[in-house]
Amino acid sequence: MDAILMRLKDTFDPSTIEAIGGPASLYGGLLVGFFLGIVLQKGRLCKYDIVSGMFRMQDFTFWRVGTPLLMFGMVLIYFFKDIGVIELYLPRTVILAQLFGGVLFGAGLAISGYCPAIAAGALGEGALDAFVTMVGIVGGSVLYAEMYDGSKLDRIVSFIDLGRVTFPEIFLVFNHWFFIMGFVFMCAMFLLGISMYDTFLKASFSIIDKVGEKFGGSKVDRRKNKR
Repeated sequence: MDAILMRLKDTFDPSTIEAIGGPASLYGGLLVGFFLGIVLQKGRLCKYDIVSGMFRMQDFTFWRVGTPLLMFGMVLIYFFKDIGVIELYLPRTVILAQLFGGVLFGAGLAISGYCPAIAAGALGEGALDAFVTMVGIVGGSVLYAEMYDGSKLDRIVSFIDLGRVTFPEIFLVFNHWFFIMGFVFMCAMFLLGISMYDTFLKASFSIIDKVGEKFGGSKVDRRKNKR
C-alpha cells in the first residue's frame, strides 16, 4: 500500500506535471483524442445498441465508421513515415499474449457494449451504464500493474514472440505500399459486402412481412381478430 501511495505522490509531483509540457508533451495526444471523440459521437458509436448490434449482426454502423478510419489511418501513418514526419515505435508481436488479450477485450466489449474510448464518449453523453465499464477499465489496469510480475509471467505470455515486426515484414512484402493497397482494397470489398448484406436483410424482412400479411391478414386485421 505504501508503494502505491508513493507512486501517486510522484505522479502528481510538480516536476512531473511540468515535464508534460516538455519533449514528452501530451498536448498532441489530447488534440487527437478530442477529434476522435467528435468522430465517435457524430458517428453514433457511443451508443450501447450500436455496439451490441454489431455482435448480433443487426447493426453495421460500427463497421461503416471504423473501417474507413483504419484505411485512412494506415495510409496516412505510412505516408508521414516515408516523408520523415513521424517515426514508428513498434511493440513486440507476441502471438499467444495478443490472442488471449484480443479474446478478453472482445468479450468485455460484447458484454458491456463499450470499449475504453467509446465508454468515455458515452459517459460524456450521460450514459450511466458506461460508468461501470470505466470503473472496470481503471480497476483492471491498476490490478494488472500491481500484480504483473514480468520475471514469472513473461515466459508464459512470450510464447511465439516475433519481435518488433510489421505485417509487411511478416508476409515478406518487399514494399509496404503493396500490402497497404491490398489492405485498402480488402476494406473496400468488406464495406461493399456489409452494404449488400444489409440490403439483403431489409429485403428479406420485407418479403416475410408481405407473405405474413397475405396468409395471415394485415396487421390491422390481426389486431381486430385479437380483440
